Amino acid sequence: MASRLTRRLVIGAIVVFLGLNFLGALGLYWLQGSLPRTDGEIAGFSELSAPALIERDEAGTVTIRAATPEDASFALGYAHAQDRLWQMELMRRIGAGRLSEVIGDGGLAYDKLLRTLGMHRLAAGSYDRLSPAAKGHVDSYVAGVNGYLESRSGPLPPEFLLAGIDPEPWTPADSLVWGRLMSLQLAGNWFSEITRARMLKAGLTAEQIDLLYAPFDTSRHVPATPDLSAIDRLEADRLGALATSLPEVLRPRRASNAWAVTGLFSPSGKPILAGDPHLGFQSPNLWWLARVEAPGYLRVGAFVPGVPFLVIGHNGSLAWTFTTTHSDTQDLFVERLDPADPARYLTPDGSAPFETRIERFDLGGETVEHVVRATRHGPVVSDAMEDAAAAAAQGTVLALASSSLAPDDDTAQALFDLAGAVDADGATAALRLFHSPQQNIMFADGTGRIGLISAGRVPLRASGDGFYPSPGWTGTHDWTGWAPFNALPREVDPPGNVLVNANNRVIGADPSLFIARHFDAPYRARRITDLLATGDRTPAGMAALQMDTHSLFARDMLPLLLPHLPHGDGRGLESSATSLLRNWDGDMAADRAEPLIFAAWIRALHHRLFADELGDLIGEYNRARAATLLRVLHGEHGFCADVATGGATKSCADAITGAYADALSLLARLHGPDIDAWSWGTAHRAWFRHQIWTRIPLVGPALTTRTPTGGGDYTVSRGTFSGPDDDPFRHSHGAGLRVVYDLADLDNSRFVAALGPAGNLLSPVSLTWHAAWARNEGMRLTAPVAPSHTLTLSP
Repeated sequence: MASRLTRRLVIGAIVVFLGLNFLGALGLYWLQGSLPRTDGEIAGFSELSAPALIERDEAGTVTIRAATPEDASFALGYAHAQDRLWQMELMRRIGAGRLSEVIGDGGLAYDKLLRTLGMHRLAAGSYDRLSPAAKGHVDSYVAGVNGYLESRSGPLPPEFLLAGIDPEPWTPADSLVWGRLMSLQLAGNWFSEITRARMLKAGLTAEQIDLLYAPFDTSRHVPATPDLSAIDRLEADRLGALATSLPEVLRPRRASNAWAVTGLFSPSGKPILAGDPHLGFQSPNLWWLARVEAPGYLRVGAFVPGVPFLVIGHNGSLAWTFTTTHSDTQDLFVERLDPADPARYLTPDGSAPFETRIERFDLGGETVEHVVRATRHGPVVSDAMEDAAAAAAQGTVLALASSSLAPDDDTAQALFDLAGAVDADGATAALRLFHSPQQNIMFADGTGRIGLISAGRVPLRASGDGFYPSPGWTGTHDWTGWAPFNALPREVDPPGNVLVNANNRVIGADPSLFIARHFDAPYRARRITDLLATGDRTPAGMAALQMDTHSLFARDMLPLLLPHLPHGDGRGLESSATSLLRNWDGDMAADRAEPLIFAAWIRALHHRLFADELGDLIGEYNRARAATLLRVLHGEHGFCADVATGGATKSCADAITGAYADALSLLARLHGPDIDAWSWGTAHRAWFRHQIWTRIPLVGPALTTRTPTGGGDYTVSRGTFSGPDDDPFRHSHGAGLRVVYDLADLDNSRFVAALGPAGNLLSPVSLTWHAAWARNEGMRLTAPVAPSHTLTLSP
């Protein structure tokens, strides 16, 4: 982990590298002025009714004290802008489709897609739909952000200097666009639809694809049948171009853990609720911890800079957290153009005109115009990657139907109402307005009740389930409405006194309701359930459970793999590695070599089994799926056969032993031949890449925070990895936030987030939470008795 001193020295070196030469040292000193003022008084804020305090402890964690809830939201906006202004700027530019104004032509394709989806326009509509009370908080928050922009002095954070921009005034839509972006990311099924269509084009059968996406629970599984009338009209090269053009910010990263026990299962006699949302790691971290209070108003927990409402936390009476449902709430429709008029498209009722609007992009004095089209299903996303002439030549376009794109989405209102609910009934009422993305919201209240509701809009389809792109001109796969709230999965006051969800299958109150074909493997949920039955159910015990690194996946796989390896004498690399695995208990601890050997073996086996059939698509299908591997190794399909030789020369045993040799060769090359020097944590490090600094050659690595971690894709302490061939086990996705709520005393609840409160790498509090995060030593977000810093904002 780069030290704060190293970060300052490197940023100073960047200043010199950019041409300031001998003025570099002075430039670094000058940039220290970009750090916010944290003491004293700043007056002149007419939006405030009375002075508001922004208190900071020694780690920089904020407590806000205000006279009214609206004044508290003003101070929250001010503090967010102080700590994370660049993060907020980047978020709103992505959401508004304005990256190209900063990075030029390289961002234009992304901008076209985001404008086509209309995220910022939809966010503005969400603001208009808010209740007067919620709108008042948004307005106060926006005023606080702008109050900081108007009252600050000195240089802006260094990222603004590098990008050559100044922040514009903040708007309500800027605050609400994050929710729309997260909705698309957490419901990213349309990416997979493109991949599966490409698989069909590459010659895979529907049966093979069904196995590649096999569910763990087959009791409700029905094989998918693609409608070839739609897919046959799509060229493989066109699908490939569309896939490579999809922005990284919208690619799905979906996982999380949550569990709760009632007072009958906890030593205190009151519920305990734990949660850790899993997202891609980044610098600065998504989450910002704080306590915000005013008379009759308390919000404690994890905020997102730029967003006025508490996302995960408690209000003194009710606590809540989220996991992703994995529901299929996005469908791609292949729309046929009218042969007589390519400016129109075909519907079951004949030809219809596209809805159109013109979007304009400012590329440093040059204005680029783009025509956005939409059909009755949704925006034409293929237009973002090709012009109308190319679409006319193909005779089709691709339109996206998504619950995330509904103009009448009230999720922002639901978040506001949830934070104001005082019990389980209030939470349930608030979640009726939670529309997108569908999430499993787990909650507990001070009266002793716990619950889980999978809130969100689930589409009802005329036929099919959206596994493949569907024909848009027939009406056979159209959405016919939304599932009623009472049909969604719900479990409140469970008779077993325990709730667990780790993205495993949920079943609706109406069991016939289709939610998704694929949920995450139930390994994490099983492990949590087992440990809750026998382990420590105190808050400290729950925090320890969040760090559990035992892999039930490894325990399932090794009996299928190890019999194919010879029993050696324990000497030599292969024999030593095999001996370790035969005696391994499946714990993917950072200080052990076995997890590294196992992960490399599974990675190589995945490639050996599927690369022949998938070819270049192996990069899109890059996650080792437990259910698929288990079924293939049990002999359910011919993926073990060698395509090049008609299946005559390769067996599963060959694939297993060949993959093992591949894995050991890779590890010897990357980590040396001495197996005693190998450890999982050396290879498996959480990477927190900064959006700007780590892209700069030479100095980028010094500004990337790397932390050795345990765990894997199927452990409670989630350790999903990806990376280039010379560093393939980078921990890229996991719990950047962990919470444990004690309903006996919510002030005894514990929170921990990666990195620190400040996004400015020059700040002394940019990494102050990180060591505690690595150990999961949660902190109480109580009001400091003697704050280290106090800034007073006055009318």
